[in-house]
Amino acid sequence: MEYLKFTPRLARDWKNALSHSSKSEPYIFKRVMDSINESQLESKLWIIQELIELNVKPKKVAILAGWFAQYIVPLLYDNFDSIEWIANYEIDRDVKDLSYKFNKKYFENEKYGVEIKNIMFDIMPKQWDTDTIINCACEHMYPMWKFRDLNKHVQENPLYILQSSNDDQHDDHINCVQSEDELIVQSKINHVMYSGSKVLANKSTRFMVIGR
Repeated sequence: MEYLKFTPRLARDWKNALSHSSKSEPYIFKRVMDSINESQLESKLWIIQELIELNVKPKKVAILAGWFAQYIVPLLYDNFDSIEWIANYEIDRDVKDLSYKFNKKYFENEKYGVEIKNIMFDIMPKQWDTDTIINCACEHMYPMWKFRDLNKHVQENPLYILQSSNDDQHDDHINCVQSEDELIVQSKINHVMYSGSKVLANKSTRFMVIGR
């Protein structure tokens, strides 16, 4: 997978989101620009590529700590007709309104929502219904086994797509790993469908595990 379908509608929504951020929310504009760099897109394209190779058909997707989610949401909808909805569980309250602007098409059609939640401490409700869980920010939080143990009451056997990094130069990267095998161990994935690593444009190595 080598590209995002940058349609006229998507261009309009992104322009409006960036314009709003630079004028009305300048204090988060740097974070917005960091979220749309080359490495961010590379890592999201990698997810789509491997899910296609595995012939996975996600339906109800939960993105954990998805930030503004401007890449992953259109990529998922453009490549998987099976998807019914996508929810982004994010701790940063500044993200919500701007993420809706980036993903306005899906938000307006009730295909995308953002919920402010600390996923490592807030238990998901019993009626939480998802078959696919994506976390591209494992280096920012406790190991994913904690999330899984916290939410045993709502999960049958969802598919996990997890990414982490060896880039430990940032203060908020509190849980970096040095290999995909380390990511498997700390997330307690038992059935590994895919694991691999990729050197991104920013020279950091990203690791990904897909499994149950």
